[in-house]
Amino acid sequence: MSSTAVPDARVRLFRPELRKIDIVNSESFNDSLLSHLGEGARLVLDLSNVQFIDSSGLGKIIFALRSFRDRGGDLRICSVQPPVMVLFTMVRLREIAGIDKTVEESTAALLGSADSGSGGAS
Repeated sequence: MSSTAVPDARVRLFRPELRKIDIVNSESFNDSLLSHLGEGARLVLDLSNVQFIDSSGLGKIIFALRSFRDRGGDLRICSVQPPVMVLFTMVRLREIAGIDKTVEESTAALLGSADSGSGGAS
């Protein structure tokens, strides 16, 4: 799993180096994702490497989203590959999570919500 800073230090970037997030590796994915959890933490989840997510992986993403928001932060998803976007569309993930095309768009959205004081997705 890869984690780096984005151009603004107020936002972290997490880019899993996995091609699949499934029952086999969803716990370790979850542990890595939640390692960024802190009061008011803002995280961009870059899924550019991920070609497949099963229901266990989807559940971990939703759990992380709620965990970040419960602590006054937020999580946005970006660079979703077409096969994964099919799943996200099918389960209407966009209704509860911010999904952007690029890291920069997600970062800007997180900083905009931080500046306005709201933690919700657009």
